[in-house]
Amino acid sequence: MDPAGLLFLAVAALVFAVPLANRIGVPYPVLLTVVGILAALAPGFPEITLNPDLILPVLLPPLLYAAAQRTSWAQLRAQWRSILVLAVALVVVSALAVGALLTALLPQVPWAIAFAVGAATAPPDPVAATAVARQIGLPHRIVAVIEGEGLVNDATALTLYNVALTAAAAGGAISWYGIAGRFVFGGVGGVAVGLLVAWLAAKVLAPLTDPMLQGAFTVALPYAAYLAATALGASGVLAVLVAGLGLRRVSYRIFDPESRLAGRAFWETADLLLTAVAFIIVGLELRPILRGAGHDLGRQLGIAAAVCGVLVAVRMAWLIVAGLLARRLRGRTSAAPAAGRRSAPVPATWREGVVVGWAGMRGVVTVAAALGLPSNTPARGALLLVAFVTVAGTLILPGLTLAPVVRRLGLGGTDHDAGVRDVAVRVMGAVLIRVDELYSDGVLDEAGARRWRNRCTGMLVALSPGAENDPRLADVHAAQRDRLAVNTELLGAAQQEALRLRRDDRIDPAAVDQVLRDLDRRLLQA
Repeated sequence: MDPAGLLFLAVAALVFAVPLANRIGVPYPVLLTVVGILAALAPGFPEITLNPDLILPVLLPPLLYAAAQRTSWAQLRAQWRSILVLAVALVVVSALAVGALLTALLPQVPWAIAFAVGAATAPPDPVAATAVARQIGLPHRIVAVIEGEGLVNDATALTLYNVALTAAAAGGAISWYGIAGRFVFGGVGGVAVGLLVAWLAAKVLAPLTDPMLQGAFTVALPYAAYLAATALGASGVLAVLVAGLGLRRVSYRIFDPESRLAGRAFWETADLLLTAVAFIIVGLELRPILRGAGHDLGRQLGIAAAVCGVLVAVRMAWLIVAGLLARRLRGRTSAAPAAGRRSAPVPATWREGVVVGWAGMRGVVTVAAALGLPSNTPARGALLLVAFVTVAGTLILPGLTLAPVVRRLGLGGTDHDAGVRDVAVRVMGAVLIRVDELYSDGVLDEAGARRWRNRCTGMLVALSPGAENDPRLADVHAAQRDRLAVNTELLGAAQQEALRLRRDDRIDPAAVDQVLRDLDRRLLQA
């Protein structure tokens, strides 16, 4: 199957999988993977012919950039300790555990190669986990940690993977000093490149007024950040993440409403389509892997299942213990003042540890890294099967059962609509306060004030029916004269309040983005 056929299959699978997934309450990446597996096993279905060296450079930058647009600096800053512990320490521990197991079960595999496979299978992919997490109403601070871990852990895993392969090619032992040095340089260099790319992008985009040109430039942006960082030996993953977050932070200063709406629509579509391609690839790789196993399939499946079990056990144990320790430490410090503390760490209890642990679903990075193993690698077919079973095992079973686990532990129930309502009321409250100030200054007359009261009520009804009766708006006044000028002024006040709320890690950025999207539509109608 050529890339055009793969793209066609991804679109067809999306049309089938997304509505069905919404109907039966299953993350759509799970269904996409199943579609890929069924296609791979279908008699006469063409095999995929993709260069494994191109999978990550083509798919990863736009997926990371789209994910960065959904999160915020505030979310990452509030939970940076939890994210780093999962994205760095747990990845290293998981890679070591898998490496030790593989060298015991497959003695012909050198330690460096076994550790490389461990690094490839260690990082969870955030797509499936966050899809189901938002669907079942997990607290947004937990969703933020799961998403933040998925954004950062690829940098750790790929650094370990590349160092291990370099050591294997040289026939020497892995240098932990070398890993530490590469990791520090990769992290610092990736952040520096990302900041530079975001700064340059803002300078280039600011004078552009054509939404098409702006959109074309942002398409190239994640690839530019990724390629520039990797050319310098830094982390392309962190470069894309920082560039996306940096440009998102200034987007309301350099983009007009039309450009923002067009950009959101494009990246939401691209994210959905590339996610479909990624998980279809995971499924389609099954046929050549099974063919390579031959008569040794049963034994190789047993080894793969053992590796998958170790990865799940290590992650679950790590997070449950972290949750128990967090609860004990919180109990000792409960008498201390909580001023300045914005968000509880994740996991804060063993229940949260179970949920975050069970959400460790692997994805396309694991498959692409495994496919990148040298062709002369001992037991390469068995190692590829390990990677595939790890992805399928940690994706399909947890994807189907995460929602019941969350309900059983009593952690779900966060209402996204309630979050949207809270943001909408606070944003419209800021607008109405500004209206009252303009009315007091004589900018608005009584008729204009009445029109703006009606308009704000209409916006609240559109955003969240019933929000117009929220008691927080009871004492807020409304008022307008020059409709076009005042309209822009007041909606600008709403936008500024929404952007302020997005910098608050206690507010769900997805809820703020929904309100901001509607405000941009209103600005276009002004």
